[in-house]
Amino acid sequence: MTESVRTSEEQATLADLSTRLDLLIALTKLANRDQLRKLRDDIEKDSVSAKALELAGTSLTSNDFKSKIMEATGASEATVKRRIADLVDVGVLRARRKGREVLYENSGLLG
Repeated sequence: MTESVRTSEEQATLADLSTRLDLLIALTKLANRDQLRKLRDDIEKDSVSAKALELAGTSLTSNDFKSKIMEATGASEATVKRRIADLVDVGVLRARRKGREVLYENSGLLG
């Protein structure tokens, strides 16, 4: 088998897997839409959580991320850290390492 044929087959397999995972995610969201709606409502009611979700994915270092949330909401550092940890725990935020820094991303769980 040539390298290009194997690569083409691997790409087709990965594309199929990606399609199946997207379907699984859609079905899971559909089955849990009431819980996800409640979670979204709870996040929107909490200014710290809402601001964290708004800033997620802006390529801020974790310290800058926390500082901007504290500035915007007036919340203490302990509160901000706790809310970020809660959002990561429920899967709304994803923490990604980039070298020595931690960046927070929206996981897409809420749409």
